[in-house]
Amino acid sequence: MRLNHVTLMSADPERVLPFYEGLGLTVIVLDRDTDGRLRYARLTFPEGDSTLSLERAAHALPPAAPRPPSSAASSASAASAVLFFECDDLDARVAALSAAGYRFEAGPETKPWLWREARLRDPDGQMVCLFRAGFYRVDPPWRIASAPLPPVAAAEFVVALPEAFLAENNRGYIDVPIPSARDGHIGAFLEEIARGGPTAAAQAAGRLGPPYTATLVAYAERMASLGVRTGGTRPARLGVLAIALVWAGAADVRTAIPVLGVLFDGIRRAGGDPRHAFREIAELAPPDVAPVLRDFLTRPDLDEIALEMGFSAGRDRDGFRYRRTWGSGRVDPDDDLT
Repeated sequence: MRLNHVTLMSADPERVLPFYEGLGLTVIVLDRDTDGRLRYARLTFPEGDSTLSLERAAHALPPAAPRPPSSAASSASAASAVLFFECDDLDARVAALSAAGYRFEAGPETKPWLWREARLRDPDGQMVCLFRAGFYRVDPPWRIASAPLPPVAAAEFVVALPEAFLAENNRGYIDVPIPSARDGHIGAFLEEIARGGPTAAAQAAGRLGPPYTATLVAYAERMASLGVRTGGTRPARLGVLAIALVWAGAADVRTAIPVLGVLFDGIRRAGGDPRHAFREIAELAPPDVAPVLRDFLTRPDLDEIALEMGFSAGRDRDGFRYRRTWGSGRVDPDDDLT
């Protein structure tokens, strides 16, 4: 089941139609009465296959009284529903519409639910929200763990993934349930890099500078837990690759070092050979990063490396999960596993 279209009832669709055309929608159906009055209009969006319809109400509705600008919260409560139109170029679109005479009641601004929004009303007083949510539309940090995950994006989306890896787009990612849709998106990107070999890895490392470090390090830490939970080494191997790709471009690698330790421990707990895995990723890693992975294997404390790096083997409601014993995300003693 999927949403096909929304129909708005209006006392005068003719008056409302130019508002939506000005937003960028295109009319595909017009139906007029014998007297020429517009009875029904259907419009398509610039992207996707959803449509919006305007229909004249059977019993004339009074035109909406003008409302003074107000907060988004109070404006939303005045409407029976809110139409949400997603725009990749939100700020530029709002600026262009404002210059064309559209009056926005609020925004654009980033809301606590991590969507960036701007709100205005159509001539009938219907609230319209132009927004940009990206992955947060279906994969917010507080997504219900049991909810089905959105499918991993197609290959053309993988090409654009680095923008989604920006730390500003992943607040709260470290602590969301494992696995999440974001895990799948990042994993798909890393699998593409692995298939491309050292050349692809070097190119990716050149693109993933400091703004991406926090997201990829968080992904690597999460994959250590997922590998133990599922009994497979592939997640942690991809985690090691994630660290290798951001190492050279990171402003500060100190946050990545402990995660190498928990990845080593995770591969071992999942039944794999962490030394072999680290050497394998070193062959794929950029030349200036490969020695880091090899040198890590010379540490004398590898038998207890997770503990030495400040991680405890714990649980969350879905199963095994490493927890930090320091800083953000530190372990709750009640969740410890011995």
